Amino acid sequence: MSIAWEVWMIRVGLTGGIAAGKSTVAARLARNGARVIDYDRLSHEVIAPGGPGVGPVLERFGADCGDGHGGVDRSALAARVFGGATADRDRKDLDDLIHPLVYDLAAKAERPWLEGSDVVVHDVPLLAEVRSAIPFHFDKVLLVEAPSQVRIARMVNQRHMTLSQAVERIGSQTNSSARRAQADLLVDGSQPIEQMFESVDRIYGELKSLAQGSSHSN
Repeated sequence: MSIAWEVWMIRVGLTGGIAAGKSTVAARLARNGARVIDYDRLSHEVIAPGGPGVGPVLERFGADCGDGHGGVDRSALAARVFGGATADRDRKDLDDLIHPLVYDLAAKAERPWLEGSDVVVHDVPLLAEVRSAIPFHFDKVLLVEAPSQVRIARMVNQRHMTLSQAVERIGSQTNSSARRAQADLLVDGSQPIEQMFESVDRIYGELKSLAQGSSHSN
């Protein structure tokens, strides 16, 4: 009699509101051995010089959103889609252009790990907003959450936003209750970093155990 082990990749959706601590959690997961696919990085890649989203974005939002080097000026674009009377429509149009390109890159990124026992983390800032459209099934969704006042303070002090900009960014995202409704796992992004790491390490251990599967006799 022999013992065989079933192994499979575990796909995790990591999400959280802006400045909640998601990037810190992603970095800790990567340090523990998770394969992290950073959707922010991919979204920057698609509108960088030579990226597949440059042409469509400039056609929709105008050449003044170009950076002069063949890419998109992200600051100019952000000012357009997070301010003004048509901001909601502009954000939707931008998402419709960019998201499919990002999903294609994410699919390519995870391809080498599909047959293994890796914990593959899709770091998706706005997962609650795109869950119905994203072409991936997530075995678990991990939410990093922090109170609004903590996030606003971080945006003002660390990202040098104005108070009104910080409040506007939070207001443009899905609320906390909607994010929590989709989450299987939760990390408190407002707790001391040592406690946060303990939570992340425990969660990673649980996910890795799922990926390693269970034994059965032949």
